Amino acid sequence: MNGRGLYRYLGTPEKMNEREVYACKKYIRKHRAAMKQMGKVLLDLPALLTPFHLDCENCRLVHRETCCEGGQPYAVENQQADLLERESGAIASHFWSEREQRGWAAEGIWDKHYGLGTIRMDHGNCLFYKEMNGRYGCSIHAYAEKSGVDVVSLKPFSCQLYPLEVIDTGEIILLTALTEETASFSRWGTDYLEHFYCASIERRKAAVHLDENLFSLTGYKPAYLWNLPLLHALLGPDTAQSLELLGYISEQENLVT
Repeated sequence: MNGRGLYRYLGTPEKMNEREVYACKKYIRKHRAAMKQMGKVLLDLPALLTPFHLDCENCRLVHRETCCEGGQPYAVENQQADLLERESGAIASHFWSEREQRGWAAEGIWDKHYGLGTIRMDHGNCLFYKEMNGRYGCSIHAYAEKSGVDVVSLKPFSCQLYPLEVIDTGEIILLTALTEETASFSRWGTDYLEHFYCASIERRKAAVHLDENLFSLTGYKPAYLWNLPLLHALLGPDTAQSLELLGYISEQENLVT
């Protein structure tokens, strides 16, 4: 935590603006009674139970562009940047030709203008966005899984975060998820809510033209379940109790509905 009372997005040096900070403070005050503090982490229980369906393999079939296309959403902090740079040669050797690897060595992985922490673009996409086994995806993630490297440590923090949001308030760490209310201060904004089925079960219900197996309604589950490795990294010894609480509340809500 930053210890100065300055709100910031965790995992990136990029700052929240004044409007986002104000909205976040207001949101915490309004919903504090529905939140639960576990150690230094403040769990936004209602938001973390919001249903999502990250049907990533089928995303390109129903949307013109996926969230993994284009550049990385936010720069990474120096510690993660150093690790990614150390592993970049191994990543390249797994998925790129020798000629392409020489290009990597010559140009490096960082954007020439923004520098360390901002991955350079290649043909309009993140350098690490790559076709692998007939599908496009994140070569960092694929390399980590294939090599047994910890994904949470290596993959750019913001790239692995969605649909969650993590904010350091200077006093506590707010762990929430994208909702219509949190969009006013979340790094994700309103784009997912307005355009992507993964973030809106109501939008998916209205899309009667879609094959039922694409973003299937039965595939929606609470936001926190989509990112358990990251939750373990954030919550540490409080993970089991936190997941038990979230699971219990989710179960009770299902009984009511």
